[in-house]
Amino acid sequence: MSRKITIKAFKYNPLSKISKPHFATYEIEETDGMTLFIALNVIREKFDPELSFDFVCRAGICGSCGMLVNGKPSLACRTLTK
Repeated sequence: MSRKITIKAFKYNPLSKISKPHFATYEIEETDGMTLFIALNVIREKFDPELSFDFVCRAGICGSCGMLVNGKPSLACRTLTK
C-alpha cells in the first residue's frame, strides 16, 4: 500500500541573477522500497524538471549523491523513504 510523503528540497540557481536560495516542498506517492534517489527522480519527472542533483553509480559506491537528509549526511541512493 502506498502513502503520500512530503519531500522538502533546498534549491538555488547560481547562474540566475534573480534566484534566491529557498526550500521547495513536493508531495508524492511513496512506493515499496523507494529510495530518496527514486523520489527525487519522480519529482523531477512529474513536477519540477529544473530540480538538479548529482548521481553516478546508484549503488552507494561513488558518494556523488551525498546530501543532508534530516540534518544527517546520507546517500540518496541508499536512503529509504520509509
